[in-house]
This record gives sequence, C-alpha cells and structure tokens, in this order.
Amino acid sequence: MVSLSKFKKQGKNLGIYLSASLIPMALSLITNPWIAKNLPPVDYAIIGYYQGFNTLLTPFINFYLLHYYTKRFFETNDTEREELRSTIFKSLIYFSLVLSIIAIGGLYIYTEIFNKGSQISFFPYAIISVMSLPVVGIYSLSLTDLRMQRRSWDFFKLSVSNGLLVTVVTLFFVVIFKWGAIGKLSATLLATSIVFIYLLIKHRNMFAIPFNRAIFITSIKFCFPLVIAAMLTFFSSGYEKVVLERMGDLVEMGYYVVGATIAGYIGVFSTSINDTFQPDVFQSIVKKDFRRCFKVISAKIALISIIVIVFIATAPFVIDILTAGRYMNSVDYAQIVAISSITSMLYYSFSQVTIAMGYTSITLTNKIIGSILSVIAYTVLINKYGATGAAWGVVLSYLFFFIGNVILVIIKKKLHVTRNIKH
Repeated sequence: MVSLSKFKKQGKNLGIYLSASLIPMALSLITNPWIAKNLPPVDYAIIGYYQGFNTLLTPFINFYLLHYYTKRFFETNDTEREELRSTIFKSLIYFSLVLSIIAIGGLYIYTEIFNKGSQISFFPYAIISVMSLPVVGIYSLSLTDLRMQRRSWDFFKLSVSNGLLVTVVTLFFVVIFKWGAIGKLSATLLATSIVFIYLLIKHRNMFAIPFNRAIFITSIKFCFPLVIAAMLTFFSSGYEKVVLERMGDLVEMGYYVVGATIAGYIGVFSTSINDTFQPDVFQSIVKKDFRRCFKVISAKIALISIIVIVFIATAPFVIDILTAGRYMNSVDYAQIVAISSITSMLYYSFSQVTIAMGYTSITLTNKIIGSILSVIAYTVLINKYGATGAAWGVVLSYLFFFIGNVILVIIKKKLHVTRNIKH
C-alpha cells in the first residue's frame, strides 16, 4: 500500500512538473510559425551562435552553486538550510554579475583577435546574450528549492509564469516590432529580468540573513571542478556551431540551428523527468541504496527513449507545422540531434550519481577527456559531412562523456577497495 501510494505521488509530481514545462512549450510551439516567418536563416544562425557560447558561459557565471545547494539540502537542518539558501541567493546576484563582466571581456577578445573574420558581429548580440545569464540565477535557485521540497504546485506556477512572459515578449519584439535576431535575444533578457526583480522583492528576507563567508568559500571549492567540467559541455553542445560558423555558410547553419532547436523541445520532457526523480537519486545515494538508484535511472532512460522515438517518426510533420513550411531542410538535423536526448540522459543521470558520491574530481577528468574526443569528432565529421556531421557529433559527444564517467567511477571504486584491503 505504501509503495502504491508513493508511486501515485510520483506520478502526480511528474504530471505537474511536465505540465510546468509543457504549457510554455505549447505556447512557444503555437507561436513558432510566426517567429519562423519573421526570422530568416541568417538570423537563426546568429541566435544559435551566441546561444552556443551560453553553454560555455552559463556554468561559469552561475558557478554551479545550485549543485552545492542540492547536495547539502538533505544534510542540513532548517536553520542551517536557511543560511545556506541566503548565501547562495546573494552569491547568484553579486558574484555572478562580476563573472558576467569577465565573460563579456573574454568573448570580445575571442571575437576581435581569434575570429576577426567572423560574419557575425560582437555588438550588440554578445552583450544581450551574456547579460541574460546572471539574472536567471535566483530563478533557478527558487525552482531548485521548490523541487527539493517537493512543492510541485508552486514550482508549476513559477515556471509557467516565466515561460509565458518570455513567449509574449518574444512575440512583440520579433513578430510585431520585427527586430529580428536582436529582438529574439532582447526578449529573453527583458523577460528574465522582470522575473529576477519579482524574486528579489519576494525573497527580500534573504538580505536580512548575514552572508556566511565560510559557506561561500566551501561552495566555491566544491563547485570549482564542476564548473570547469560543465563549461567543457560546450564541446558537446555549442562548439559545433562555432565550427559551422567558421565554414561561412550561415544559411545552412541557420537550418541546422532550427532543427537542433526543435529537437531541443525534447529537453522539456528530459527536464521534467529529471525534476521528478532528482531527489530520489540523491536520497538513494546518501542512503547507499544503489539498487533503487539504478531502477530510478533505468526508468528515466526508458521514458526519454519513448519520447525520442515518437519525435523522430513525426519530425517532418512537426517541422512543417512549426516553421510554416519554411524550414523543411531542418528535418534531418532535428531527427539526428533528437537521439542526443538519450545519450545526454545517460550521461547526466550517471553524473548526478557521481556528484552525490562526492567524486567531483572524476567529473572534471571525464569532461577533459570527453571534450578532447568531441573536438576530434566534430572536426572530422563537420569537415566531411557539414551540418549533418555536427548533428551526429552532438549524439556521440554525450556518449563519450557517459562511457568515460562509468569507467572512471569503476576505477575509483576499485582503488578505494584496494587501499582498504592494504590497510
């Protein structure tokens, strides 16, 4: 009876988390034909190019502090957790702002020195794109906090409100005002800034709690290898756009970006599945219940695989509808990139286990090795097959990371056992 009750509760939570993502996604899908009519392939190339860099810069700017919060959530009492939450909250405001300025400077140096012949300008696209990242920090913290407390309904309201706001502002800037790529990027910045201000006001009590320097330093030390590792994810999803841009065919790159973006809608399901089962993964690791952890991860893989199969079968029809028939050349790219949802779920699920076990050094080592393999794969595949090679590179890169993670954890465990036997 207890198991059945828990199963029903999990199913209800999954439905709420899924709805929290599906509603904004549905709005985005409904409005996408109008967006596609007002954005030519070159504009999509510009948007995709800088969004690719966001994969590199997001973990740097927000410094993966949410991972430290989730790790400590079940290890602290209410008073300690409130102090932890306040410290992370403030860090995601002030520390992230400083890192954003550094990121803009780094991107400017890359554009002006190492990629001077680029067809995509630095200003204003880079500024708008990067400044959208720090304002998302406390929004992500709020969602994480609600998820860890299993307050799925409150999670739903915040997530849907944010998604609705982004969609509405995007419609105004792109369809009505016709500002193109600048409008699309600016819509994200404005909408997230509004949510940022709302959360600042709502959680103003966080500023009444003294900033705990010890917690901040500990979180930085804990997250540093994770940040480096997460930034290296750029080489699995983001780097391919940089290579494609250097090839000079922005039109074909635009078709690739559209296909990859539409395939990215599967990420809504992936996120919802992760949101539902993340507390169970961390809890099972803390309790050393590895059998339960394996069952949870297997369920996640099975669910996302079904979704990917359905998407691949319906991709031609879906893309025809979503782009008003303008971007049918994106179908093949979308179908291939969709497969990466399975390989990424494999990797991220096992990565959560690695983090929960405290093996953060493994995460970094694995990302370095996997990134090197990904760069080699992208270089070979894109030079030979163009955008199609880029799509397959995304699939393979996550597979490299997953296999490497498994191998390194096995090695770590064996070394640990060997040392215990010797002592």
